[in-house]
Amino acid sequence: MTRASPQRFIPALVAAHRDSFAFLLACPLLAAVPVAVELIQHVVEVRLGMYDTIAQAKAVDGHPVRMAFGFAKVMSLAITAYWVTRWLAWDDPARAGRWDGRAARLFAGVIAFQAVVTAVQLFLLPRTGPALAGGFAFGAVSGPLLVAWGAAAALGNAAIGPLGSVRLMALRFGWTLAYMLVVLLPLMVVHYALGAAALLGPKPLLWPALVADALVVGWLAALMPASGWIAALRAARLRGVELDGGSARVGAGQDDALRSPA
Repeated sequence: MTRASPQRFIPALVAAHRDSFAFLLACPLLAAVPVAVELIQHVVEVRLGMYDTIAQAKAVDGHPVRMAFGFAKVMSLAITAYWVTRWLAWDDPARAGRWDGRAARLFAGVIAFQAVVTAVQLFLLPRTGPALAGGFAFGAVSGPLLVAWGAAAALGNAAIGPLGSVRLMALRFGWTLAYMLVVLLPLMVVHYALGAAALLGPKPLLWPALVADALVVGWLAALMPASGWIAALRAARLRGVELDGGSARVGAGQDDALRSPA
């Protein structure tokens, strides 16, 4: 059955963490992609001296090479979201990784959108407080509204595009935003804490902290689309819409969950 059924808030939190970790175990090679890219970025950062001193970290924060690898990391997260969504829908590692031309073409639009947004944030906007806050605000609004587009595209369903996703998710925007923030916040705190430990801790702690951070990013790469899939599936079922064209195997207990909008 579908692992991530639409549920109440707390069970949905548990489902996102459980199912994302299950993806890591079921599809280790796919899950390793963002981990590898994050590790390469850390190698670049170490070579730039980013973890030598706080002053040096500030000096190289916007270094073009670091930004380029940051862009590559975001793209690896986007690609992983494609695999995670397909695995959550079908609970089939082989099908998740199998080439699907229709789904790939549709999801290419999602990746292109994310590439443009990421490029603007990394290469065009100044790295100032207001610009960073604006980027966060844009993501906080667009992310919850477009999750149904990403989920449907990964499953080869062209019926839900960007505007259809906005219409579908708009009434559940508050729930979805709160849900995704609460899901991601604990691991994001760990992610930044490990970065701080690499910079401020003793030198023998540098690479253990950076390797641990790469593994955390790998889990985040699965957790983000897992939470988006649950939120999108929940909104779709409440509206009687099929994200996947009816090909996902839906859990028997889903109807009870759908009767409660909480």
